[in-house]
Amino acid sequence: MSDLFAKFRLAFWALVAAVIALYAIGLFLGIYSPLQLGLLSFLCLGLVVLFTFHELALRRELKAHPDPGADHANRERRGW
Repeated sequence: MSDLFAKFRLAFWALVAAVIALYAIGLFLGIYSPLQLGLLSFLCLGLVVLFTFHELALRRELKAHPDPGADHANRERRGW
C-alpha cells in the first residue's frame, strides 16, 4: 500500500508541474491572459504555492537525512 501511495504522490506532483508549465507557457506566448482564464488562474496560483512548499519541504528533508551513496567522496573512490 505504501508503494502505491508513493507512486501516486510522484504522479500527482509531476502532473502539478506539468499543469503549471503549460499555464506559464501559454502566458509567455500570449495565447491567453490571466483574466481570460479566471478560475484556472487562481487554481494555478494555488498549485504554484503548493508546489513551492512541497519542494522546500523536500529540500529540508534531504538536507536533514542525506543519502550516503550520493557522497562526493564515495563517487571519487569508485572512479565516477
